[in-house]
Amino acid sequence: MLVFVQTVYGATVTATPNSIAKAESDPVCDPYTMKSDSYPSILIKLDVVLTNPLTLRATTRLLNSSQVITFEGVMFPPGFSDDHALVACRSMGCSKVSANAQVSWTQTQTCRFTCPNGTSGLQLCRYMQSYLTCPSNPNNAMSLKECVAKPFWDYYSSDPSSWGAVGLVCTECGDL
Repeated sequence: MLVFVQTVYGATVTATPNSIAKAESDPVCDPYTMKSDSYPSILIKLDVVLTNPLTLRATTRLLNSSQVITFEGVMFPPGFSDDHALVACRSMGCSKVSANAQVSWTQTQTCRFTCPNGTSGLQLCRYMQSYLTCPSNPNNAMSLKECVAKPFWDYYSSDPSSWGAVGLVCTECGDL
């Protein structure tokens, strides 16, 4: 078997007659075990996936690339205010919040993770975002992306039985 090994820009590249050359320094992405912080990236979207428990989907673009990854997680409840609830509802096309409460949550829900190559898989949901800070006038914010102030996963290992989750009821929704 013929194997070609060359060092290119400090990364070792291995190729065989039946393979595609791949730099060994590129991480291999497994959507069932991936961690978003392994991929330096820029947040481009933060969508609400579910309102009870409040589950978010982040879409990030990898640095110096057009590739994206997406990952989901649950909002950590402490500090989630009525202003944040209004912004979350607005991001779904609703104009009012009729309920913003801390609800019981057990960690049985799954969240989708998608690799740069498009493969996706489900992982057990964890707390993804905490302590949002909206612009000086939260009435102007239309997406929770505008309110992200801390890195994702700060409280990922916190016990859901102690903290629960955010539960929202949004009203006066456009075409929903």
